[in-house]
Amino acid sequence: MASGFREKILKPCLWSREALKSFSLLPSKSLWEKFFNTKKKASTAENIAPRTGPFLDMSKTGQKLSSVPPKQNLLQISPPEVVFQGFVAHEVSEMVVSLVNKDKLPEVVRISMESSPYFQLVCSNNAYRVVTPGVPAPVRIRFTPGKGKDYSHKLICTTARERIVVPIQAIGARAILEFPDQLDFSECPVKQSSHKTLLVHNVSNRAVHYQLSTQSPFSVVPATGTVGAGDTVQVTVGFHALMTGDYSGSLCCNTGEESTHTELHAEAVELNIGLSTNVVAVETTFITMSNHKTMFIENRSNVTAHFQWKAFPTKEGENREKRRQCRFLRPWSEKSQENLTEEETSESEMGSCEDHTARLSNTVLAEIAKVQQDPMLFSDDIFFIEPVEGEIGPNSSAEIKVTFKPTEALEYQSVAYCNISGRESRLPLRLRGHGKGPLVELNCRILNLGNVSVNTPHVREVQLVNLGAIDAPFTYISSNANVGFCFKFAPKEGIIAPGGTQTIQVSFGATVLGTFEEEFQFSVAGSPRPAILTIKGSVTGPTSLSDTIKLNLEDISSGECSLGWDTAWGICA
Repeated sequence: MASGFREKILKPCLWSREALKSFSLLPSKSLWEKFFNTKKKASTAENIAPRTGPFLDMSKTGQKLSSVPPKQNLLQISPPEVVFQGFVAHEVSEMVVSLVNKDKLPEVVRISMESSPYFQLVCSNNAYRVVTPGVPAPVRIRFTPGKGKDYSHKLICTTARERIVVPIQAIGARAILEFPDQLDFSECPVKQSSHKTLLVHNVSNRAVHYQLSTQSPFSVVPATGTVGAGDTVQVTVGFHALMTGDYSGSLCCNTGEESTHTELHAEAVELNIGLSTNVVAVETTFITMSNHKTMFIENRSNVTAHFQWKAFPTKEGENREKRRQCRFLRPWSEKSQENLTEEETSESEMGSCEDHTARLSNTVLAEIAKVQQDPMLFSDDIFFIEPVEGEIGPNSSAEIKVTFKPTEALEYQSVAYCNISGRESRLPLRLRGHGKGPLVELNCRILNLGNVSVNTPHVREVQLVNLGAIDAPFTYISSNANVGFCFKFAPKEGIIAPGGTQTIQVSFGATVLGTFEEEFQFSVAGSPRPAILTIKGSVTGPTSLSDTIKLNLEDISSGECSLGWDTAWGICA
């Protein structure tokens, strides 16, 4: 025996050849194949016969006939198959094979083995031994492994009547990880991650490198790793389904020598979670001001739920919008790079040009990545939701504040979609609100001037009253229709504070005769309709002909009007 090697005597162990193959089995089946009961196998050793060569016809030889019937072995080999296991590289191991002569006469047996650096006979090779009836004759086989791998060889026992081949197997250390046959998640909330933790024990005598894989909606972390001999590693199996229903899969563990499959089962169900209302109608609100209303997300389940207010009703809608935005970015990038390559640059500037191209490309890629990572939460210029995302504890509710900030005096409508873990579909919340502009009224809508004399100045006053809660900027809209040019308003513009009034001075100098009725408008910023003042009256001429002639002569001398008659108004300028 070589120096420095330790010697170890192993007990015989019986293995079937099927146990030496690689399997893709349930974990328990794999362990059974590796650690089946050797005592039970040993009890059936007599039923396992080694390979036997052709029998010789003893009647044609000069030897005395045997008491063992023809076609039966004279020798009983135990064990019929030799298996070395649990060995360590460079350590010497030995196993004993017993030969039992079933005849009544001694039998000469030649013990032989092909030359091997790993297997040797302790006795001389090709030596003859006399095996007496009923007395076991031991044959010692020495095994010196170079590595912790599998080896195979054979022992040959030859008599005058038969040739028996005893297989020798050396099974190296196997990667053996303990996994359950089945992992059942039972009922899990849809669109919510559920996890099961497994403690995987390495029951072999060497380190095991593993690779784990599964199929969506199942997941596993870590996917790869190494477990030392006798150590334990924690593996987390996850389940996250986007739709309700029953799901099945498998957790595959590949050690490089074999694969085992743990069956996975889960059912995705909806939780009792919903909105307190599907419509939020905010009260009429003045522009530049805000108003709000509250509603609730009610969680009647025993599971914590996560919610997000989304801009799109489905995940597919979000993805379409992201693709659209990415397509918008890519042509811009290509066009920018084309323009850049068309520029004439000197060789000394070429380096900086390439750097700029790289920066441009990186900028666009960064923008595309930003779009792809965008959660697409609800965003609106008029309606605001707070909080836009959060968690709701079991059997509790979350208060949601909807704020309305109109910018114009219009009817506003929008829809926000609540994406809640535990609910398959997003829940729509319809938002409604009416924007109201400044509320300005005239203290009198109709101003009757009665009978007024031509060319006689008249002054009246009206008031603009701000009945609203915000400032009301107003502007007089000039009018030249009919006799509108005869009226002057002061001031023409201004701002009326909430609850305040603005006195408007109306000056009228009639230059035509007749009855009139005119509308004058004051526009109010943010209000869809103006304040309208109606002025009516009748312009009368002078009381005598001399006054009329004097009046017209004065007009002629000033160049402001000419003498003439109008069918509608009489004298006109």
